[in-house]
Amino acid sequence: MRRLIFILILFWITACHEKKVKKEVPLLPTSPSSIGTKEKPNARFEYEKTLLVDPKTNNIPRDIHKKELAFSKTIQSNQYSKLRTRSLDWSLAGPANVGGRTRALAIDVRDEQIILAGGVSGGMWRSTNGGLSWSRTTQASIINNVSSLVQDTRIGKRDIWYFGTGELNGNSARAPGARYRGDGIFKSTDGGESWDVLPSTSTGQPASFDSPFNYTWNLAIDPTTDFATDEVYAATYGNIVKSTDGGKTWEKVLGEPNLLVDGSGDLNNSNASFYTDILITPKGKMFAYLSTSTGEGFNGNNKGIFISEDGENWDNITPSGFTSFSERLVMSYAPSDENILYFLVEGSTIQLWKYANGIWFNRSTQIPDENSSFEAFDSQDSYNMTIKVHPDDPDIVFIGGTNLYRSTDGYATEVNVSQIGGYAVENENELYANHHPDQHELVFLDNSNEMLSANDGGVFKTFDNQSSSVSWVSLNNGYVTSQFYTIALSKDTGGHEIVGGLQDNGTYLKSQVEGSSNWNSVLGGDGGYCATTPKGLYWYMSFQEAGIFKISYDSEGNIDSWAKVDPTGVDRDNHLFIAPFVLDPNNYNRMYLAGDSAIWRNDNLTQIRFFKQTTTSTNWQVIEPISQPQDITALDVSTTSAHILYYGTSSGNIYRITNANQPVPLTEQVFAHEGYVSSICIDPNNAENVLVSYSNYNIVSLYYSNDGGQSFIDVGGNLEENIDGSGNGPSIRWAEIIALNDGGYKYFVGTSIGLYSADELIEQSTTWQQEGIDDIGNSVVTMIDYRSSDGKIVIATHGNGVFESSLGNTKEIIPNKQIGNNLIVNSGFPNPFVNEFHIRFTIPQLNPLAIHVTDVSGKIIRTILSTQQFDGDVTVSWDGKNDSGGLVQNGLYHYMIIYQGKTYGGKMLLNR
Repeated sequence: MRRLIFILILFWITACHEKKVKKEVPLLPTSPSSIGTKEKPNARFEYEKTLLVDPKTNNIPRDIHKKELAFSKTIQSNQYSKLRTRSLDWSLAGPANVGGRTRALAIDVRDEQIILAGGVSGGMWRSTNGGLSWSRTTQASIINNVSSLVQDTRIGKRDIWYFGTGELNGNSARAPGARYRGDGIFKSTDGGESWDVLPSTSTGQPASFDSPFNYTWNLAIDPTTDFATDEVYAATYGNIVKSTDGGKTWEKVLGEPNLLVDGSGDLNNSNASFYTDILITPKGKMFAYLSTSTGEGFNGNNKGIFISEDGENWDNITPSGFTSFSERLVMSYAPSDENILYFLVEGSTIQLWKYANGIWFNRSTQIPDENSSFEAFDSQDSYNMTIKVHPDDPDIVFIGGTNLYRSTDGYATEVNVSQIGGYAVENENELYANHHPDQHELVFLDNSNEMLSANDGGVFKTFDNQSSSVSWVSLNNGYVTSQFYTIALSKDTGGHEIVGGLQDNGTYLKSQVEGSSNWNSVLGGDGGYCATTPKGLYWYMSFQEAGIFKISYDSEGNIDSWAKVDPTGVDRDNHLFIAPFVLDPNNYNRMYLAGDSAIWRNDNLTQIRFFKQTTTSTNWQVIEPISQPQDITALDVSTTSAHILYYGTSSGNIYRITNANQPVPLTEQVFAHEGYVSSICIDPNNAENVLVSYSNYNIVSLYYSNDGGQSFIDVGGNLEENIDGSGNGPSIRWAEIIALNDGGYKYFVGTSIGLYSADELIEQSTTWQQEGIDDIGNSVVTMIDYRSSDGKIVIATHGNGVFESSLGNTKEIIPNKQIGNNLIVNSGFPNPFVNEFHIRFTIPQLNPLAIHVTDVSGKIIRTILSTQQFDGDVTVSWDGKNDSGGLVQNGLYHYMIIYQGKTYGGKMLLNR
C-alpha cells in the first residue's frame, strides 16, 4: 500500500506539470550529456580551463577558489551595514524537478522516509517524506561542494552525521587546474537539520593547499565502539585519518607522508596518494585503499588495499594481478555475508575484484566492454564510479560508471549482466527512462529491492532493482542543485517562462504558470545558449558545440514544431563547447552566431524548414572571418542605435562591426587586452556604452567604454584585490547594463563567488556590492538576463538553480526602427542569378506573411515562406528549386509577397 500511495503521489506531481500531446510531432534529436564525448573526452574541462587560466602562466592559480571565497568576505564585511537597504529581494525560480550532480546520499536508519543528499556545488538537502519534497540544510554562503556523507548508526548516537567536502576530479565550475577544494568536514548533531564545520579540519588559511581535508573521498564510522567513544574515519587526500572524539582531533592511521603534520603549507607537490577510500562493515572489520596515483605522478610504496581489525594495524591484501597504476577505487561489502566484498578500480585498466573469505577472484573480464550488447563501462577517468552489493544476495552486484549495470552472479559470466540506468540501452544518445548518466552512489531501502540512485541528474528511485527492465522515478521534487551554463527570459511583460542550458542535463523551459518552479526538459546534451522572441513565437535552444534548434509551442505548452538551424559548413569540432549566439533585437528573424572562429549571420531563421535533423545553409553567411587562431567567445548586438555588433575573443581582443545587418559590414578592432572575453553588454539605451568582462584570474576583469570603443576604462573596483588585477579577485562570467527612467543605470556582474551590483561606474573606485548573500550566496553565477518592460531579472548559478527579482524605475527599451506603416520591397539580387536569389523588404509590424515563386504562366512552383514575420528589414532567398526539391529550368520567374491582404512582387532571371 505504501508503494502504491508513493507512486500515485509522484504521478500527481508529474501530471500537474505535463500536458497531453494532441498531435504527432517528430521527436527532437539529442546529444550525449557527459563530461565529453569519447572522441573528445576533455571537451568540457578544456572549455572551462580556457575561461579561467592566468594568461601569463597559462595555469589556473592554485587554491584560487578558497582564496576568492576569503576575498568575498572582505566585500561582505564592508557592505553589510548597507545591505538591507540596497540589495534586491531574490527568490528561487527552481528548477524544483531537476537535480544536479550528487555524490553524497544516505537514509536515516531510524526512518527511511528521511533522506539526506549532497550536491557537489549545491549543498546539503534533507527530505522527511521519501523524496516528495526537500529542504536545504546548509547556507548558500558556505562551502557547498559535498562529496561524502555518513550517519552514526549506534543507538543513542543517530542524530550525529558528518559530510565531507571537495571534488578533486570532475567539477566543471573549476576545471582541471583549479580543483574544487573543500573546507573540511561538517558535523550535525540534530539529524542533519543544521551543520557546523569541524575546526580541526578547516585551517582558515586560504593561501595554500595545506590540509588533507580539502578533499574527503569517503567517511566511515565503526558501529562496534562503545557509547563513550565517537570514532569516525575519513579517507582524505593522501591519508586515512581517525578521530575518537567526534572530530575534535585526528590522527593518521594509514598513508604516507603524514599530511596532518606536514607543516609545508603546500600539498600540491606531495607524493601522497591522490585517491583513497575507507569502508567499515557492521561487525567492525575495516578496509582501506591508497592509490599509486599521486600529485607527482606515481608512488608504488605500500599502496593498494588494506585490512584491519582495530584501525591501528593494517595488512596489505592487494591481489596479484592488481592494476600496476591505480587511480580511484570504490568498494562494497555484502550485507548478507560480510566476508564477501567487491572492489572496482580504475587505473592502467579498469578492474573488478571479488574478495571472499580471504580469497581473491578477478572478475574484470566481465565488465561490459565494446563487445557487449549494451554500451561499454566508462568511468570517465574515475569521475563517476560506484559499486554496491544487494542486501539479500551477495551475487547481485551493481556497478556504475556513465551507466548503471547489474550482475546476478557476481560478474562471473557476461550473460547475467544487464544495463539498468544511465543512457538508454538502445540508443546511447538518449537517457534511460527517468534516470540519468554518471553514477555516484546507490542506497537500499528496508525492502532491499527498492533502491535510490544518485548521479549527475540528482536522486532517483526504483521499486524493483531485480526487474528484467528496471523502472525509475525522479525524486528531484524541490532538490535544487542543478548547474546552469546559460539563461534566457521571456520577452513578454509579465511572462514567467525562463529557458536555460544546464551542465549534463540539457535544456529546460520553466512553466508559464505563475509561481511554478517546475521546468520541462526540451533538449539533451550539455545545455548551451538560449534565446526567445516576442510573444513567445520561437524559442532557440542549443546543446554543446552549437547544435541549435528553433522551437514553437502551442497554446497548451506542447511543442508544435521544431527546426535545426545551425549552419552547414562549420566544423563542429572547432566550435566552443558552449558556443554563443544572439538574436537581433531590431529584427528577431536574424541571428548572429560565433562559429568556427568566425561571425555567422542568418538573415531569416523563419525560412528554415521544420523537422529537418541536419544543418542548413538557408540564409547563413560568414560576415566576419578571423584569420588569427582565436575563438569568438562573446557577442552582443545593439538596440539604440541599431545594427552595431561587438564581439570578443579568447585572445582578449574586442571588435566593433557597424552595419552588421548589411551585405558588407564595417569591422574595426577597438580594444586589445590579454585574457578570455566572457561577456559583452551593450547599453540598450545607447550603443556607445559597452561593458566587457574577462573571466581569467590575475588580470583586470571589467572594462567600460562610453565612446563606442574608442577608449576603455577599468571599472573592476573592489572586485580586484590589486590595481593590476592580480590577487584573489573572482572570475567574472557575465555583465549586464540596466537603464533607469531617471537617466541612471544599474550594473550587475555574475562571478565565481556570487552576484554583484553597482549604481555607477567610477573607474577603479567603482564599488560593487554582493546581492543575495543569504540566497544566492557564493554560487558561481554564469549568466544574467533582464527584461526592460517590467524590470524582471533572472540569474543562472552553477549548482544553486535560478533566482529572479524585479527592479523598479526601469526604462523600457523599444527599438526605433523608423519603418513607416507599409511594406517596402527593395530590389532583389543578384539578377540574373545562378545559385541563390535574395529578396529584401521591410515590414512595419509582426504579421503573417507568405512568399511564392511563380513561373511566367502564374503557376506557383515554390512557397519559400509562409509564417509570422517580425517587423524590420527582412531577407529571404530562393535556391532555384521547386517544392519537391528539384531544380527548375533556366528562365524568368516572379516572386509574390502577400502581407495584410496586399500583394507585392518582382521578377528574377535564373541563368545557371
